[in-house]
Amino acid sequence: MAARWSRVSIDDVLVHVRAAIAGGASPAHATDLALAYGVGAGDPVATKRFDEHVATDLAAAVRAIDADPAFVDEIAQRTRVRLVVGDSDDRAERTPRITSYRGTGPLRAWVAIAARRMALNARRDAKPERAASDDVLADIVDREPDPELRHLRALYRTEFREALSSAIAGLPDRTRAILRLRFVEGLELAQIGKLYRVHESTASRWVTGALDQIAEATRAQLIARLAISADTADSESRMVQSGLDLSVARLLR
Repeated sequence: MAARWSRVSIDDVLVHVRAAIAGGASPAHATDLALAYGVGAGDPVATKRFDEHVATDLAAAVRAIDADPAFVDEIAQRTRVRLVVGDSDDRAERTPRITSYRGTGPLRAWVAIAARRMALNARRDAKPERAASDDVLADIVDREPDPELRHLRALYRTEFREALSSAIAGLPDRTRAILRLRFVEGLELAQIGKLYRVHESTASRWVTGALDQIAEATRAQLIARLAISADTADSESRMVQSGLDLSVARLLR
């Protein structure tokens, strides 16, 4: 298996596995140890095989806590980020949690335990939903440095929020997940690329394309809802583009 990996040599894998077994790992889990090592080293082939190997058990562990599909998808994604990328607040110090796998039990069971813990923590830390009157974009209005755009944001705040929310809801699930990773979880483009086994430039195009799609859909909805003139439409476009990433981050939380 490891001989066909693109970033990890078979010799390095064997050294790691032998050291782990010498330290108490079970020889029965040598293949899991090799796979975990490849994922921790950022090998895309190993990461793909890891996803295929643990996906069913990971989802089942989360579903046992809450069967809501959105919750399962979100926690599965969070677990994968923690295991494959790392979750340190200091991005320079992020270490994939999978490197802590010691081979004392099956990798799938180890991942399921991590996912279950993540799901339980999410349920424990869940905050009550905000009241409908609570505008998640209100402080963005106050931060807007351009007086004209600040006026437009204040004037059309409700319409802007509704149009933006609709535009985000219209995105494919994977696109929303990528935007959440970028703007809510704070992952770098290279880290997103690692998760999806693509080059950083591809991840960058995905994010840029998604923001452009959101901006265009939001602008079109505002023009349709408000029946505004062409001149005002230009100002509306500037309003939509200004701080779009921050607005998206607030609505994806």
